Amino acid sequence: METVNIGLMGLGTWASDAYAPVLGEREDVRVVAVAARSEATFARARELFGDAITEYTEIGDLAADREIDAIMIALPNRLHTDAALTAIASGRHVFAEPPVGFDAAGISAVFAAASASPAIFQTDLELRCTPVMDVVAEQVASGALGEGVMAKVRLWCGWGYGGGEWQAEAEDQGFFLWLGCWYLDVLDRVFGALPLRVSVMGGRAMNGDLIDHGWALLEYPGGLGQLEFSLVVPEEQRLTVGVAGTEGEIEADLWSGDCRRRGRGEDWQERSVPPSQPVHGFAGMRESISDFLECVRSGGKDASNLAASRRVHAAALACMRSAETGETVTVAEL
Repeated sequence: METVNIGLMGLGTWASDAYAPVLGEREDVRVVAVAARSEATFARARELFGDAITEYTEIGDLAADREIDAIMIALPNRLHTDAALTAIASGRHVFAEPPVGFDAAGISAVFAAASASPAIFQTDLELRCTPVMDVVAEQVASGALGEGVMAKVRLWCGWGYGGGEWQAEAEDQGFFLWLGCWYLDVLDRVFGALPLRVSVMGGRAMNGDLIDHGWALLEYPGGLGQLEFSLVVPEEQRLTVGVAGTEGEIEADLWSGDCRRRGRGEDWQERSVPPSQPVHGFAGMRESISDFLECVRSGGKDASNLAASRRVHAAALACMRSAETGETVTVAEL
């Protein structure tokens, strides 16, 4: 396939900031259609992709457009399940934002349909695509860090400092489905397995019923993981991962790509493997979209992303239940 024709379901701020620049810089990609509801969005689409773009007000009509090779979904979260099922049923390759649903039934339906389809279904878990996560995962997989592996992801930011227009949606969905999938996926990249059990402790500071700071502890077959998060830190964003075992440890900044590693009895060795620059939307977005497009062009199905996304959604649901009940929850497969 020389040129990949893309149809966009939605073109809000995220798709404009994170998708459009990456797609626009590739000569092997053409955005040919957009589904939206407002004339302002269509005007933005023409500005970004040209006047020849086809405009649809219904996602089903876009999915039926035979000119489209792949569909990228960037709609509000509440529309994700229906959009994903519609896109998968069309037979097109699909790139979708998590979460793909808000309960086990909806999420399972999406993954069942994606598994049965010969086309690609890639969830945009961009942090796992950053070059520095390749380094971290290789250290774990090679056994260089030894046994007794523990991993910790830290997200400290001011996204929820003082609330925002998104608060009602976030309260309804809960932290672990609204935002947690990306950070639970960092732990999944380390362990590559479904967690066995999860336990959550969280607090509510500035965002109503939304848990906006806390910890999720996860027991994996190969070790222990922790997600530490605060959305109410009045400072610069910090996004890091640290992994340690009996033979060494590695620490990495997921945004800058700076990392350092040391073995038992060794001094720290530092290096930097930053994400592709400039960063559009979030670290790893260019890598995530490029991985999807390369699979589309080659005809390969990214089974690793599908399996990881299924595990991450299962972990997020279990964390949500633990946060609601205050109990340790066994993670169920989806």
